[in-house]
Amino acid sequence: MRSRLLIGLVVPLVLALAAPAAEGATQHRQVRAPIPDTMPPTTVGTLTLDFTFKNRSSDKRKFTPRQLTRIDFAQVPLSCMNAAGTGFTQLLFTGTLQTAIKLTKAPQPAGKKPKPNRFAFRLAYDFQAFAGTLTVTIDKPNHGPRRLRSQGSLRIVDLDADPDHRNCATNGLKQWGGLPVTLIPPT
Repeated sequence: MRSRLLIGLVVPLVLALAAPAAEGATQHRQVRAPIPDTMPPTTVGTLTLDFTFKNRSSDKRKFTPRQLTRIDFAQVPLSCMNAAGTGFTQLLFTGTLQTAIKLTKAPQPAGKKPKPNRFAFRLAYDFQAFAGTLTVTIDKPNHGPRRLRSQGSLRIVDLDADPDHRNCATNGLKQWGGLPVTLIPPT
């Protein structure tokens, strides 16, 4: 009788320990940054960044950014040299890059205590297909509206699209700040 009772208590405990730990859930979120032209500022393109957010099974409501999965350029204005090398032309750059860039947690400022439910994650990326950089910070502030926001900068220095569009550049840093990070609904 005692052995059956002991087996009845031990078997569920062994099965619970042997079961794999539940993995966290995944969400996909997006940032859309307008990229204006510098001369004249009439053309505005869009830089769209897709991120993967994950949570831990122990904290089902706290999703944090883990990876940049896609960079999409839509009509981003660039200044280029023409084929003869005598003048400038404009290129409205459109393209998509599939990436797997990990974000790192930003350190706390020196001498400050960490604030609850606040975080900041950063990435810095050098493009492989052309000369340029992308930096992004996603954070959740501790004041004001507690929504996720992004800030960052894009710089393209040398992109050769075709003979009439050589040495294309953004003519400096294109920056954005305070843009919302929106949830992409599952398909």
